[in-house]
Amino acid sequence: MREEIQLNTFIEVINEDLSDLDKRSDWSNAHAHFLSSLSTEERTDFLARSRRITLGTNDQLFRAGDRSDNVYVVTSGCIRLLQVSETGKESILWFNFPGEVFGIAESWSGNQRQTYAVADQTTEVLSIDRIAFVDFLGTHPEAALKAIGILSARFRSLGQSLVGLASDNVEKRIGRLLLRFALISSGAQGCDHILPNELCVNVRLRHQDIANMIGASRPTVSTTLANLKKNGSLRTVNHHLHIMGSSDYQKRGLKTPISPLV
Repeated sequence: MREEIQLNTFIEVINEDLSDLDKRSDWSNAHAHFLSSLSTEERTDFLARSRRITLGTNDQLFRAGDRSDNVYVVTSGCIRLLQVSETGKESILWFNFPGEVFGIAESWSGNQRQTYAVADQTTEVLSIDRIAFVDFLGTHPEAALKAIGILSARFRSLGQSLVGLASDNVEKRIGRLLLRFALISSGAQGCDHILPNELCVNVRLRHQDIANMIGASRPTVSTTLANLKKNGSLRTVNHHLHIMGSSDYQKRGLKTPISPLV
């Protein structure tokens, strides 16, 4: 009976969020493709001011305590942001996918980095100096508005997430987290054997990672995921979670993977 409730709750929140994507745009705007949103002139200027960095799997882009002198845009691959405890335990905070800009808030303040940025796979980013980025935004007011819009959406999305942590049960929190990752990670590499009726969560998530991000215990997350797989709501392919559902999944909200603009 408990497993049936979990399945129904999971399907309910997935269908609810898919049908409400147009109204719940903050989280998708928070992960908007900054680079591809720029005009040709803006993009050309941005590229001229930036440098390209290629990272191998698990290479560090920056670490906690580094100077926050740069803003970054992912052009391929995936960057995971994490914190490391004094005992060396890693806690993933979020992922940045192709087209996304990150590091703005810390760079704007000039404070030290509070997190680690690590390549989740072979990844390429553009790095632009903080002063050059400020000058770029001053030169291109429309681009500045886009950057402000992304930051504003991230703050609103964070607020919605905090409300969800306080009010949603574990099944709903897992469902919303996995759906969001599936909808924003389509530009990353790694998903294989995707069926017409499913979405792929295109990052490798440990049960502890999910637990950290939704405010639950690892055993609770493990038990819930096992029941969802048993009931046919989830399956695992090459360490990636696939959300099973209707064929409408492929038609709703998926980002178009960023084209090779750079």
